[in-house]
Amino acid sequence: MKTIPVLSAGFGEGHNAAARAVVEAFNRLHYGEYQAEFQDLFLNAYGEKKFRGQRELYINTANRWPLLWGVAYHALDRLPVVQAALPFLGPVARQYKDVAYTNVPPLVVSTYPLYSHFHRRLWRHNDVRRPRIITVVTDSISVNRAWHSAFSDWYIAPNQATADIMIRQGVPAAQVRALGFPVSSRLRHAVAKSQGGRPKVLVMLNPGRSDAVALAKAIATLDVELTVTVGKDANFLQEVVRAVDGRARVIGWTDRLPELILESDLVLTKAGGATTHECVAAGVPLIFTQVIPGQEAGNARLVVEGGAGAYGLTPESARKAVKFALKDNGTVWKAWRAAMTALGDPLGADRVAELMIREIQLLGERRSAIR
Repeated sequence: MKTIPVLSAGFGEGHNAAARAVVEAFNRLHYGEYQAEFQDLFLNAYGEKKFRGQRELYINTANRWPLLWGVAYHALDRLPVVQAALPFLGPVARQYKDVAYTNVPPLVVSTYPLYSHFHRRLWRHNDVRRPRIITVVTDSISVNRAWHSAFSDWYIAPNQATADIMIRQGVPAAQVRALGFPVSSRLRHAVAKSQGGRPKVLVMLNPGRSDAVALAKAIATLDVELTVTVGKDANFLQEVVRAVDGRARVIGWTDRLPELILESDLVLTKAGGATTHECVAAGVPLIFTQVIPGQEAGNARLVVEGGAGAYGLTPESARKAVKFALKDNGTVWKAWRAAMTALGDPLGADRVAELMIREIQLLGERRSAIR
């Protein structure tokens, strides 16, 4: 079985979630000689310990010094920072060369902006031997130019609004496809709907936030059926359990997030690419408790400006936003849900997989013609 590499980098869960969804969709739809495979070239290049340190540095900077991260993000957008940084990423470049040059698959799929820059260094655009490359953009509305300042055969946007912005930034319209954000096929089931009883609210806490425990405590004062996810930190879990004092179900690490989202009437979380688009796909309204400047701002705008949610950036404002949405028999929540259902699209991964299959077929035909 030949491999189609689907490349990610664990600096944001949106990259990983999109890549895994594409792998699942391709392997489910395609029965030929190829199998898609998830690969994180940064993890492969640096090893788990060193890569974990790099990832924690990114996460801590974004959480503790968001303005500093915003400056860095806009530098990536406006200055030739990526090209200056590439020589310092030799281990990743070697990994990419093994994946795309030594083995020469017919196609590479990238859900992280830097890989297309390595691709450009290895191959001339008009070289018929080169793998085709599809770049899956995991940000909405606020699209950093690092995504498209190299070259890709296709740029996959999560929605038409993002595609239009990329075209205005200079990407040829013929190369941009608004196929939807790739999400798990587990999100295709019927959209959650209240069937009487208390509204079901899911709070996804970010342990890096100093007010995370206070957020759980604030929402636990409301008359809702509350579920709180906290991640892998056992000490943090115990803090949250004490704070909610029996008024919420507290869950540590789980692989059931798609199911938890579908079971919920309302989700409170940071504006990350994965969670935002998973909720959009499921038609579940959102209240954003954290928005990292740069890539997350556009995700939040997609929902809030689309009339499908609100901001709640402090524990008290989040509590008020939930209360506002659910008052008067959920009048506001019903409007949010209708708007989110209109935005929702759970088939992005299948569309990307179908494009991959067509690209493989076309490349095979071109190479056969040359022979």
